[in-house]
Amino acid sequence: MRIYYIFFIALSFSAFSQKKDILIIDGKKYKGQILEYFNKDFSYGDSGYILFDNGISQDTIIISFEDNYKIKFRRFNSFFEFKKKSWNELEFGFDFHSGLSSKLLFAKGIVNDKILNPGFGTGIFKIDQINFSPFYLSLNKDIFPIDIEKKKNSKFRTFIYQNIGYSIGSDFGDQDYISTKGGIYFNLGVGFKKSTYRNKHISLKIGYLIQKYKSVNNMLWDNTGFPILNNPSSSNNNIIRRKGSFRGLTITFSLIF
Repeated sequence: MRIYYIFFIALSFSAFSQKKDILIIDGKKYKGQILEYFNKDFSYGDSGYILFDNGISQDTIIISFEDNYKIKFRRFNSFFEFKKKSWNELEFGFDFHSGLSSKLLFAKGIVNDKILNPGFGTGIFKIDQINFSPFYLSLNKDIFPIDIEKKKNSKFRTFIYQNIGYSIGSDFGDQDYISTKGGIYFNLGVGFKKSTYRNKHISLKIGYLIQKYKSVNNMLWDNTGFPILNNPSSSNNNIIRRKGSFRGLTITFSLIF
């Protein structure tokens, strides 16, 4: 029987509800799940197929250029795997140390889960009036779902990540410091990502940041004996050298493409 039109409507509910796809062929509805599909530019005569599971049997429907058909995708209930060998990530978030500070990062890497999808990144963030520009190695790996079929058909993934490198520190002319230096940069955490529109992922990351640093402060003293940082009008000054690490929670949102 020749199929003259095919409609796909993937009904998407919340992340905690069951998802169903509806396959409509010549007005007849079939409930189930789209497992896989493939299509090219049909106007040039290429064919495609759709693998649809109705809960009873799995049927493969072949679409050829000889048929007059129409396909409509509203939502696809599976996680989009990158077809290209590289990935890009634009990341924005916040660090929680002695206060709240923002950060902006960008990384680029290769898609290879066996070697933890390695990439290199850079960016900028600020802690305690010191601006850090990290250069780091980025590693990540999906850890849930574990089952291959569930992993393929779920639009959500849980992953772990690690960024390790070195940050350059600068006060950008801020008079609170005589000099500043960065150091080892380390960020480890867990993330949750969602597939969108078959070519992008969005993610939420929660991690722990360690940033090494060195600084030299020009500290001045008033008549009460309390220190005043950076008061150029006073001549009684002392030098304070600090060496240590900033540690704290970090929360970021990212777009992966």
